[in-house]
Formats: sequence, C-alpha cells, structure tokens
Amino acid sequence: MKKCIAFVSFVICLILCWSENIFSRSSFEKSVSWEEEFDEDGMPNESIWNIENKLCKTELQDYQKAYKNSYCKDGVLHITCTKEESRGRNCVSARMNTQGKKGFLYGKIEVRAKVPVGKGIFPAIWMLPDVGTKPYGEIDLMEYIDCWNAESIQTNVHVVFEHGKRQYQYQKKVPLKVDVWHIYSLEWYKDRLVFLIDGKKVHELSKDQLEDWPFDRSHHLLLNVAFGGWGGSCGVDYDILPKEMLVDYVRYYKLKE
Repeated sequence: MKKCIAFVSFVICLILCWSENIFSRSSFEKSVSWEEEFDEDGMPNESIWNIENKLCKTELQDYQKAYKNSYCKDGVLHITCTKEESRGRNCVSARMNTQGKKGFLYGKIEVRAKVPVGKGIFPAIWMLPDVGTKPYGEIDLMEYIDCWNAESIQTNVHVVFEHGKRQYQYQKKVPLKVDVWHIYSLEWYKDRLVFLIDGKKVHELSKDQLEDWPFDRSHHLLLNVAFGGWGGSCGVDYDILPKEMLVDYVRYYKLKE
C-alpha cells in the first residue's frame, strides 16, 4: 500500500511539473525574438553593449573598457577581474549593459553562464529600467557572494522609492553548485516576475505583493564581475584573481499577446 501511495505521489508530481512547464512555454513565442551568441571573436559587439568606464564607491574594482577584461572567444563572452593597480584600486574588471541599444519589456530572458567564486568576488546578471524615474525596480536574475561558499546564489527584486530611505528587497537564496554552467532565466509577465534556474522555478513575485509595480517599462541587461563591497561581506583576497564569468548566450522570447 505504501509503495502504491508513493508511486501515485510521484506521478502527480510529474504531472504538476509538466503542466507548469507547458503553461510557461505556451505563454511565450516559440521562436527566439532576439539573441546574442557572442560568435565574433574580439571585444563585445558595440552595437549591443556599452562597456562601462567607472569607479563604484562601495566596491574595490575599477571598471574599464579593455580587451583583457571583456572579450569574446569561440562563442563565449569572458568578463574577467584582474589583479592590477588602476585609479587607486587594486583590481580591474568589466561591467557591460545594453542601455539605449536593446531594451526588454515582458517576455522570457535566458542567460547561460558559468559564475566565478572566491573570497570577495561578486558576479551579477541583472536589469535596470532604461529611464530611472521613481519608483523604479531592479531585477537580479543572479548574484553571488562568497559568504555562500559556492553553494547558493540569490535572485532579487528591488523597488526603490527613495535611496537610503524607502526601498524594498524581495530576495530568494537558492541552493546551487555555483561554479558550473547554468541557465538563469526570467519570465516577465504583466503581473508577475518568475525566476528559473535550468528550467526550474525558484522564485516568484506578483504585482499584488507590492505597494507599487514599476515593472511596466523597458529595462536593459547588465553583466558584471565586481570585487568587494557587498561581495566582500566575508572578506576579500586579491590573490584569488584573475577570476572570470563566462556567458554562452542571451536569448529573449516575446510574451504572447
């Protein structure tokens, strides 16, 4: 009898998972609407990507537009944090975004990536609005800090009404073997955000959970490897560098009307 109950439970679980996946797929167009496959060797495609040149107050890296820190080779994007002195910092890295070149509003976004680990490293795959009028949102498909010992990542949603005074986070820590290839996905509906890793739902936030819903405007994608700041919450070690995040592709599927 126990074996029968266990079998029935297993079948029900399979049906529920299958139904959820079928529903998810049917909500989006089957064909890829836009994709970046990083097929051309060299610097990232400037018609798609802005490579930032900046310092961040709370972090330890200098973001630069340099081949050694952001380049494509054999169909893979490399974002590398290197140990070197630059503008008063002791490491150099890259942060790139699609602002003004490719925006996203609703639909499914997939990023296949391999994330670095190590004390102080802080890689992220995330989105910001093209126009930052308040309140505005931030969508983090993946962020990692080494306090999690290469065993978890975090997805997160920020809603900012006023910096430092009224802003909210809705995060979910997800157990995961971090330093191998995964597909990090966002399903963006008009009334909810659904996060998936390798096709499995790990986090969801719906419109009725929020005081305001700023996710009805176009957002751009950001890819970066930071060092220190929040990423240094459990200490930093410059001797782990260089470290790199690898990205195989970015794919976008439109939400069906």
